[in-house]
Amino acid sequence: MTGTTWPGGSSCLVPVQMALEDVNAYPGLLYGYNLTYEYIDSMCTRGICVYETFKALNEYPSYMMLLGDACSPCTESTAEASYYYNITQLSYGATSPILSDRARFKRLFRLSAPDQSMNPTRVSLLRAFNWKRVAIIHEALEFFSVSINELVGALKEADIEIISQEVFIQDPVARLWNMKAYKLGMYGLKIVWIFPGWYAENFWQTQQNDIGCTSEQMNAAVEGSFLTSAIFYNPIEERGIANITSSEFQKRFTSHPSYNQATSGYDIVSGQCYDHIWLGAMALNCTVSALESMGGKRVLVAYFRQDLAPDSYFEWIKGALVWKGSLIIRAYKQKRIKDRKKA
Repeated sequence: MTGTTWPGGSSCLVPVQMALEDVNAYPGLLYGYNLTYEYIDSMCTRGICVYETFKALNEYPSYMMLLGDACSPCTESTAEASYYYNITQLSYGATSPILSDRARFKRLFRLSAPDQSMNPTRVSLLRAFNWKRVAIIHEALEFFSVSINELVGALKEADIEIISQEVFIQDPVARLWNMKAYKLGMYGLKIVWIFPGWYAENFWQTQQNDIGCTSEQMNAAVEGSFLTSAIFYNPIEERGIANITSSEFQKRFTSHPSYNQATSGYDIVSGQCYDHIWLGAMALNCTVSALESMGGKRVLVAYFRQDLAPDSYFEWIKGALVWKGSLIIRAYKQKRIKDRKKA
């Protein structure tokens, strides 16, 4: 929601609200239930995300699903542990390739394509223009490294020369002088930049006080650049379970009373935000249907009065709790051996 790394979560609030309205009004879907949500501002920072997420999971009320993060580092940190809470986790925007490791992330599912799936596109782009020499720079994070390692292999197979491969931890000063592409002359007819497609629409216009470039200089530096990404919206005007097309969704989204034009640069994720609420609702509905097919049903037996803490107690509903055979399950069993001779 905030922070300097990727504050794109703001563009997700309206689609989530839209999806919840549609799901709760949809006939026969999660009958008798009402889906609600609460959000956490992870600031795309591992420590904040982990602390706030598991603080919420350990507090009342209990949660059925964890939807997020869009930020890959936060998703990695939470998805490694969320399944211990018997929580299924969905992500609408995390593209880290390591999140495909099912043994490591046991109950994580995502709608976004992993970043390494764009590597064939990048190689084909180079081939299309007969570009034979490239330089690579990336931050020293695992999800970048895995994708870049696969890209390096693909470039070698395509006989494309890698003239430099740079890695920085926090500040790329020692590599590209704070990425001051204009002042280094790294723009124009001899240089083409290829960026990940999940950057903000006009990311180069974000004010950076420590760079000191004008808007005109920043525009010149990125002129002719490419951004490669998966398709965020269905290019075919077809109707899904929500009975709206892609263009109808976008029109409804941008005309919503809560729509914020200031965050429009991150609107590319809005469709996936909407879809992953539907995905979660349909998964929960399948669970309810499976339980009902086995003869199971939910019965309200008591209210736990947390509001009376520290002297909390259960208010049992008379006649609601019936044990099979009228026998309450025992906490433990004792085995006694009787000596028949002494008897």
